[in-house]
Amino acid sequence: MGDKLSARKFDSQVNEIHARVAVLNRFTELGRPLTQVTP
Repeated sequence: MGDKLSARKFDSQVNEIHARVAVLNRFTELGRPLTQVTP
């Protein structure tokens, strides 16, 4: 994952961006601490 897209066609570029965002969101989710509210 760099700063450039490898796909040439627009539809393929959109799919590539969606895949990158999904990976970044997963990394963010894994790094987020679990917060529990205790009464």
